[in-house]
Amino acid sequence: MVELIAMLTMPGLVRLKAVAQNEMIGFVGGDVRPQDNVGWVATLGVLPAYRGMGVGRALLRACEEKLRLRTPVVRLSVRRSNHIAIALYESAGYSIVDVWRGYYFDREDALVFEKKFD
Repeated sequence: MVELIAMLTMPGLVRLKAVAQNEMIGFVGGDVRPQDNVGWVATLGVLPAYRGMGVGRALLRACEEKLRLRTPVVRLSVRRSNHIAIALYESAGYSIVDVWRGYYFDREDALVFEKKFD
């Protein structure tokens, strides 16, 4: 339990949720990797009924704002087949900087995106 509390209170850790009518409809998590001076958006999810309404974009933006207080670069990875997420990331200013071949358990590639802040 102490390890979990320590992990959840680590500096640079970001955990945010979106709520509508007292229900969690989306979440985002990220962290800063000080050894690389890079922020990572580790996870982003929105309930299907709320997709396409700007919830994911708002969560991504809020996570970026927190991460960029500590680093000028934010990265994330996404399945090559997740075209909706890829469109979101590209429209938010991210560019592909790497491909992790066979990254997922089913051997699908992960695309690594990066966004730099001034």
